[in-house]
Amino acid sequence: MSIVLSPRLDTAAAAPLRQSLLKLVDAGAPVAIDAAAVDQIGQACLQVLAAARAAAVARGLSWQVAFPSVAMVEAGTLAAVDVLAAA
Repeated sequence: MSIVLSPRLDTAAAAPLRQSLLKLVDAGAPVAIDAAAVDQIGQACLQVLAAARAAAVARGLSWQVAFPSVAMVEAGTLAAVDVLAAA
């Protein structure tokens, strides 16, 4: 199953993002995320993505973030949160 991330992933976007990712992980299918449109991502959404990745890995599901934008890569690097690593 896949999800397309919104351009702006601020604190207000964290709860809806969490719910969307939980549905994917609970479905037990491989998780694919299109991150090409991300212009801004905050710490809260990075943490949501990191937790969802950990949950997917714990359940033996694959995790793939396709086409990460420069903004997403830079935010993850700055925060030392790796949500891009495939699993």
